[in-house]
Amino acid sequence: MSLKTKIPPPIVALVFGFLINYTKDIFPEIHIGMEKILGSVVIISGLIMIASAIALFKKNKTTVTPLNPSKSTKLVIKGIYKYSRNPMYLGLSFLLLGVSIILNPIGGFVFIPLFILYLNLFQIIPEENAMSDLFEQEFLEYKKTVRRWI
Repeated sequence: MSLKTKIPPPIVALVFGFLINYTKDIFPEIHIGMEKILGSVVIISGLIMIASAIALFKKNKTTVTPLNPSKSTKLVIKGIYKYSRNPMYLGLSFLLLGVSIILNPIGGFVFIPLFILYLNLFQIIPEENAMSDLFEQEFLEYKKTVRRWI
């Protein structure tokens, strides 16, 4: 296991969600109109992305856990994975975006890019290295046609 992938991404997202929530008194309040509806739609979209990605991993009988990507048994490139190499992380980002729309738009503007940077450095790059080792040319071809996020 890589030293970089020790904290599960959902826990990282939860920490950033708490940061967004608990810094709402620090940042000026912004109302964008229909925050609860818009934020809820974004949250639901994120949950659908995550559920779709997990279902594809289960269907293909490969590991869902991001802590040891070298245990993957199959490269999943269909369904939502035709559009994003990391739909679970994209879904987590949507969850944070929805929370920030509802609670703290400026906090989201500050913390969501930090969340994405963290995931890129400590989760996605180690995962992509493992996928390159495991699936070699197939993964290189996949990387050429599908973007990391969207």
